Amino acid sequence: GRTVIGERRDGSTFPLELSVAEAEANGERMFTGFIRDLTEQQRAEARIEDLRSSLIHAARVSAMGTMASTLAHELNQPITAVVNYTQAISDLLVEPKPEDLPMIREALTDSVSEAMRAGQIVRRLREFVAKGEVEKTVEDLRLLVEDAGKLALMGAREKGVDATFSLDTNAAMVLVDRVQIQQVLINLMRNAVDAMAQSPKRHLSVLSKAEGADMVRITVRDTGPGVPDVIAADLFRAFNSTKDEGMGLGLSICRTIVESHGGRIWHEAAPGGGAQFHFTVVRISSEGSED
Repeated sequence: GRTVIGERRDGSTFPLELSVAEAEANGERMFTGFIRDLTEQQRAEARIEDLRSSLIHAARVSAMGTMASTLAHELNQPITAVVNYTQAISDLLVEPKPEDLPMIREALTDSVSEAMRAGQIVRRLREFVAKGEVEKTVEDLRLLVEDAGKLALMGAREKGVDATFSLDTNAAMVLVDRVQIQQVLINLMRNAVDAMAQSPKRHLSVLSKAEGADMVRITVRDTGPGVPDVIAADLFRAFNSTKDEGMGLGLSICRTIVESHGGRIWHEAAPGGGAQFHFTVVRISSEGSED
């Protein structure tokens, strides 16, 4: 059958599945049409999609909630710098001297720079937690990973974690909902940082490479203790957590997002120890069409 739009007697329209069967009787061909009203089915599907979107959004807000102290620290640094610069300028202007002008200009320039830095943190946070419509657009994977890293790796350096990004320039453009794929990246990066808390070597790497004809594989790799085999099989199942305080929804939501993008997500042990998580998304050719 195929889905078409039907019209009721009152003029209203509705979606329906139309199937046609052919038969022969007394030497004549006969056709019988079967109609199934899809109104309730499509309404239920829309409701499920709305609930899925709400769950994904709630997970984003929750993720930022767990990072509240780190975000406060990151915002406090530029704000404190602005206060210090403006206080210094105020002191210099009590008894202004011509030779102080270069110092005042420099302090003003630095104040603007720090204020813009604070604004960028707030902008990234606001965009991340906003609940917008799911919209897949062509995105530069490098910029997408870098923006996700700026949120995910807040406070990571203070924990002794260094990070590197190695992205395939031949697979630069992807077709994704930017915020949702950033959500996947942030979740995987934060998990990696947490996993390396007790490791002597703490290195996180994000890599990408073309996968097949029309996909990109993105990998988040760490040097932590790895994932025990007893847990690995159920990593992406809801309410299965490797953390004492976790609800076990993060990786399950990651899988939901990735699969809704036509990709897949999986885990492997990293070479030399640690864990690596891979996921795929649709790649766009340089000409602007799917490869």
